[in-house]
Amino acid sequence: MEKFKNILGKLILCACEIAVGVVLFTNPEGFTKLVVTGVGILFCVLGALGAIQYFGEDPEEAALSQQLTKGLIALSLGIFLVFKADWIVRSFMPITVFYGIAALLTGIVKLQWTVDMIRLKRGMWQTTALAAVLSIIIAVVVFVSPFRIRQTLWTFTAIALILTGVVDGVSAILSQKGPKYTVE
Repeated sequence: MEKFKNILGKLILCACEIAVGVVLFTNPEGFTKLVVTGVGILFCVLGALGAIQYFGEDPEEAALSQQLTKGLIALSLGIFLVFKADWIVRSFMPITVFYGIAALLTGIVKLQWTVDMIRLKRGMWQTTALAAVLSIIIAVVVFVSPFRIRQTLWTFTAIALILTGVVDGVSAILSQKGPKYTVE
């Protein structure tokens, strides 16, 4: 059962990579607006909860925690992100850096999987290593030129996400079926 949970988690991540790649390929600005709006909604919820929490605390603790201030700032930021998502997408190319950070984090996770596969003496670790390298290369490309040719960068990132998702999915399936090997 544990083996099934492990591969299921990897396959879900692969499916998410492919889905994000396809959506990013077909409508990068719409997807980015959706991400900005989603983050805005998250800030609204966290801000509202923080402000509500303030009134539920002991007055002395509440004064020290500054929850009302933190909650109202988060709520204000959330409202701004929700209502100005179009403006943010059009005006601020650093949002592309978000994709770079996501690619870097994904690459680090895949690097962990590669090392785990080697230590567990599983086959097909090379494909996971390739996907990790590809994700890290995507991150480097984004970090080197986040302000140039936005559409080209989004297209490159979308194609790379789709490819790494497919490679990761194949690797996850084959690594579970493949024979164990010995590291020399």
